[in-house]
Amino acid sequence: MNTNPAALLEQLCGAATPRKEQSLRLVFAICEEQTDRGSRDYSVATIGRISSDRGGPSAAAIRNKPGEEYRALIKAYAASVGGNDRKKKAQKATAADEILEGVSDPVLAVRIKLLLAEVTSLRAQPLATRKLANQTAVLDLSEPSHHDQQAKAPKGLRLTFHEVTALEAAISSATLSDWGWIVDDTGRVTTDAVQIVFRAGFASAIRKTVDYVADF
Repeated sequence: MNTNPAALLEQLCGAATPRKEQSLRLVFAICEEQTDRGSRDYSVATIGRISSDRGGPSAAAIRNKPGEEYRALIKAYAASVGGNDRKKKAQKATAADEILEGVSDPVLAVRIKLLLAEVTSLRAQPLATRKLANQTAVLDLSEPSHHDQQAKAPKGLRLTFHEVTALEAAISSATLSDWGWIVDDTGRVTTDAVQIVFRAGFASAIRKTVDYVADF
């Protein structure tokens, strides 16, 4: 079957009844209108809805076995203009999206986002606690040697568990993905458009801090 949409239309119309030809040309015209309005949506749901409103085949009729020719025509047209012949699922808005809706200050938005990431991390802590509770632990009550005390001295850096998880959440894959941020080799955090969110050394400093605290 011809994959050029205009040629395919004529091929299908040549073997169709007058009524079917009229419907095929209507479907093709609707696809052209979608292009003219700048839409990339050539799904059966959309084309069928518009067609039905104009007395043409509905989405259900196009999906049925007799509607195979309509589907082939729509698919060929969508492919020729780089459109989508299937309806894209709308991305579900997250709680963060709803909270941040209307927040125009970028600095405030970042702070809110980090706070939400910390809340998410805190919610996950009971699961981690239950997992640890199921593991066998050995408690060593012996006095550490003088050498061990020197080697393990925290050098004045004392962070709570919540502070550590907050730091981890700030550069977690979930946070970076949510914001569309990227961490480069220098530890700088940027947007997809290479706008600087945090300057060089930010992410690496957090990782080093978290790793350091984890050693104690």
